[in-house]
Amino acid sequence: MTPYFSRHVLCALTLCSFSGPAFAIGSQALDRQLDTVTRQIEQRTERALGRALDRRLDGVEQRIEARTKQANDRLAQLPQSLPVHTLQGGKAFNEVALDTGYRAVERQWLATGTATQVAELNQPGITILDQRELSGLGMILVRFRVAPALDSLNALQDALPGLAEQLDRNHIYTPQSQAADDNTKNLLPQWQSLCAAPVRIGMVDTAIDLEHSVFEGAQIIQESFLQMADVNGDLSAPTTHGTAVASLMIGRQAGQWAARLPAATLFNASVFYSRNRELSGATLAHLLDGLSWLASQEVSVINISLTGPDNRLLRTAVARLHERSIGLVAAVGNEGPAAAPLYPAAYSEVVGVTAVDTSRELYRWANHGQHVLFAAPGVAVPVAKPGGGMTQDSGTSLAAPVVSAALACELVSQTREQALEVLKRVAEDLGEPGRDPRFGYGLLDY
Repeated sequence: MTPYFSRHVLCALTLCSFSGPAFAIGSQALDRQLDTVTRQIEQRTERALGRALDRRLDGVEQRIEARTKQANDRLAQLPQSLPVHTLQGGKAFNEVALDTGYRAVERQWLATGTATQVAELNQPGITILDQRELSGLGMILVRFRVAPALDSLNALQDALPGLAEQLDRNHIYTPQSQAADDNTKNLLPQWQSLCAAPVRIGMVDTAIDLEHSVFEGAQIIQESFLQMADVNGDLSAPTTHGTAVASLMIGRQAGQWAARLPAATLFNASVFYSRNRELSGATLAHLLDGLSWLASQEVSVINISLTGPDNRLLRTAVARLHERSIGLVAAVGNEGPAAAPLYPAAYSEVVGVTAVDTSRELYRWANHGQHVLFAAPGVAVPVAKPGGGMTQDSGTSLAAPVVSAALACELVSQTREQALEVLKRVAEDLGEPGRDPRFGYGLLDY
């Protein structure tokens, strides 16, 4: 209720028709009383609206918390050994839980090296499954299976001294977002275009639903890396996560909201397979294939909305991409404040991104650490869902593409180091003054 409206309604019910000096004095007192009443009404109204909004936000937050916990529980409750099959019905591999808490392809390892070093693999107990050159990373990648007696890092390093620092497990990596709400009402994005430059930006993710209306007119080049050479088949390709992430960079709706990168060409490496109806995973071998392909497409930035363990092969790939001046942006993870750093976000060459909500509060499940460089919106954000329409998702996966898009725009006219300095200057400082392990340098809200 406005002061004008309050005063005139009350005047109509009291003595506003009187006139004269005595009434003028009384009118001033009445005005003061009316102002007090008006302020009280406005304050009560604001408090009531605030409580209603708080209840609405609390409801959304509770649904987010419940769904995130369910997703984390589903991941933790995967069986010790999970068989993964190809689309053709054959068994591709067993995904197994390790003592470290991470997961990997059972008894599968990866190595890189020269031809002479790789020749060391030709010995009893080791079966080479495939060998290929990753030209974009400048690596020769060998995938091999070992006998149970060799299925440990110590055993393999003893058996393969020339490859001791160039081999590691074929680990499984996981996307970092969770569905928050299936309600499709009032889900109009509020962002604007960041730049009109024809940037080339990459992502490693699930497949994208290319038929979704938000990608109409968008330039998307998609390549699948789910082939299993040793079993002559392909893994199934989910589309939920990649469709959501892509919509945050190049999705648009004519007359309603623009794309952050309207003139971009998006290169998507589809590397995730379906574990079950709710969960997907990516083997490191497929992830490396995708990163190599993206590097060969001369992208300026690669968005990596997945996490997993430190791995020698992944570390080498990140270093090679960094040498090529490709910006790497990754989600820091959704395992909570006390969780150990996750990779690749925790590598020094990578821009680690966390998520905040509309109140600039940190996503409760976000990982903390010195590797957090920026925060971006990532809680109950509108994203495209496969088959059409929009939904709300949450997670650090959805904050990373916001920063990837901003970095791609800055790289049009600047070096990677200069571009990052610009983002640091424009970031809104949150939490403790200066850089901190929760928000990094602050919020980039585009």
